[in-house]
Amino acid sequence: MNANPLSRWGCMRVAAVAIVAIVFGCGGALPGQTASCTVALSGALSGTYDCKPAATAWQSSNNMGGFAFQVQQAGNTPAIQVGIGWTGEPQVKHYKQSDSGAQGGVTVQTASSQNWSAVAGYQGIYDLNFTSVTNPISASNGKVYTAAGTLDATLPATSGTGATGTITVHVTF
Repeated sequence: MNANPLSRWGCMRVAAVAIVAIVFGCGGALPGQTASCTVALSGALSGTYDCKPAATAWQSSNNMGGFAFQVQQAGNTPAIQVGIGWTGEPQVKHYKQSDSGAQGGVTVQTASSQNWSAVAGYQGIYDLNFTSVTNPISASNGKVYTAAGTLDATLPATSGTGATGTITVHVTF
């Protein structure tokens, strides 16, 4: 197994985030983006941040669903990246890093490159719980959805980055 989960996570994160971009392009407000999204960190780092827009989509060519958002690093705000993928269209249910076909995960990075992550099949845990998945909007290569729910994750420090401790993540969207 790769000693650096972020290199593995990078490919999976890009794949999950790309689902949204591929299905609906880039730029401007996209259908399927959440009206609100809040991420709260506690433990080794703490704070509450706006994480909208978060997007939920499905790509027909590979039958992959995905949920993604990104908080940009600025000043004391860490970079927070979520890109979770699974097989099939999103449903009202829990998606966990231990599920068959789970991809991606959650990562937090400080300006000094300290990292914490939960990566499917590698380290940490996440539980993405959709309480509502509605209003599918179709495109030639997939769909986007209006979704609501929570994401809870436990992110251990990534070795070799100078990070210590664990971060607990709670997202409401």
